[in-house]
Amino acid sequence: MGTLSNCDVFVDVCTQRDYLASAGAHPCVNAVEVGRNVKRLIAFARWEKVPTLSCVDARRPDEVRGLPIGECVLGTLGQAKVPCSLLPRRIVVESDNSLSVPLDLLERYQQAILVKRHRDPFTNPKLDRLLTEMPAGRFVIFGVPLEVSIRLLVLGLLLRGRKAAIVTDACGFWSEPDAQMAARQLEAKGCQLQNTDEYIQAAAARNGRASSLRGRRRRSVA
Repeated sequence: MGTLSNCDVFVDVCTQRDYLASAGAHPCVNAVEVGRNVKRLIAFARWEKVPTLSCVDARRPDEVRGLPIGECVLGTLGQAKVPCSLLPRRIVVESDNSLSVPLDLLERYQQAILVKRHRDPFTNPKLDRLLTEMPAGRFVIFGVPLEVSIRLLVLGLLLRGRKAAIVTDACGFWSEPDAQMAARQLEAKGCQLQNTDEYIQAAAARNGRASSLRGRRRRSVA
């Protein structure tokens, strides 16, 4: 990949066991398809060295006490990211309500994982600063859920003058009509929509590796 200022940066939103595993506390409706395509995208990121910014939900036990669904509770298996969403060279950045985070984080690590406490990713000051100020040609977003966190993330990026694209079949949802409405809204505001095949083929062609990727796809990306 080139410098961050002219390349894609993946934004991987809440690809966690509680949302994508069949035994999770609150799996999305299309979890099987999303899990398969997240695996392909992260394999592509590993192969093409795509910098990846990830965020995960984390809730304290007292925050979910009495709720019908206690999802992504700290210390539980369900709060962990699904294994296929992890890259080897990664760092976890805890949330502490400060803006102190190096803007070159994704030049030192391929994946930075930030913790968020609310649906809106911009409520984490560190994540807000990275999404607002870090160099990136375009943010390519996938994860869970399209109709809430991803919608808020993309709207925030566009408001900040950043370029954004969504990989539609790698985005989970709990309400398909709400997800479709969110996708239409985001596209109307300037967000590009692509499926996994379209994204990988276009990105590989830009990098001049389309022929080699077709052979590799049978082994690890597909």
